[in-house]
Amino acid sequence: MAPAPPDDPFRRDDARTRTRRDIDRLREREPEGRFWRSFALIGSVGWPIVLLATGGALLGRYIDATLGTRVRFTLMLLAAGTALGTWIAFRTLRRNGP
Repeated sequence: MAPAPPDDPFRRDDARTRTRRDIDRLREREPEGRFWRSFALIGSVGWPIVLLATGGALLGRYIDATLGTRVRFTLMLLAAGTALGTWIAFRTLRRNGP
């Protein structure tokens, strides 16, 4: 069998060069601080849920104490705060991505 011509795209040397070039491009695309970026994304997802759920519960307790209802508004506003916080976290994940 005759050796491959020098301009053959499937030549082994050319494939190695292309692979190295692709690896270098991939390394340039991904930043070094990936851990801290992921850590910040977790924080930006968790805090809205916690803060809105807590705020809803506190506001609900105040309304319940003022109106004399037992835990009606506490539970409603806790659920509403959790739902709103989850929606904000989901929107943040879709925008920034993992």
